[in-house]
Amino acid sequence: MKSNVLKSGLKAATGITGSHLRWLFFLALATIILSSCYTEPWYGRNGRPGDAFLSITWIDAQPEYIDAGTGDIPPVFQYGRYYRSWPGFYTLYYDGRIWNGQANVFYAWEVDYEIWEVSGEPGELYYNGLDGADNYFTVECSPYGPWVYGPGYKSAELPEGYELKESSDDKIIIEKESSNFGITLTYRKVAKRNISE
Repeated sequence: MKSNVLKSGLKAATGITGSHLRWLFFLALATIILSSCYTEPWYGRNGRPGDAFLSITWIDAQPEYIDAGTGDIPPVFQYGRYYRSWPGFYTLYYDGRIWNGQANVFYAWEVDYEIWEVSGEPGELYYNGLDGADNYFTVECSPYGPWVYGPGYKSAELPEGYELKESSDDKIIIEKESSNFGITLTYRKVAKRNISE
């Protein structure tokens, strides 16, 4: 009975009800919390690098054996399909044979490849840096090395964005770098591995 009398007296004296008091309390609490949160300017986060995807293709003769050198590409894979790849150093091996018009010629290549990432856009005052775009790289398995035709492997026909760094009879280095990821591929002629069936 006393609380009803107090509530009636408070309402009569001020015109404020219990529900109004609750709203005033929550408003005061929200004001205190929000004002205590602003202590210094907010700096945005740095953007993350884009993802790298790696694909294996072949030209002239399909390899008889491929070891991708990374768990990113499964042992049984699809040619031309892109698989998510992580930055690091890897060695791919492939071998096979090709008909040269008179006989089967055996070939084997090792491809050392390094995938690296470059930082995304830096964050600034009240601005989150943009994330990098995804990048797609292809390792082409050819009996003659990468995108290289003719005797002595001297003339390179590289896709757009790739740069020939070094070329000799037994070693070819190509590189591609984009805004967020890069890849360096070193092709080396090697002796065919003795792989039991």
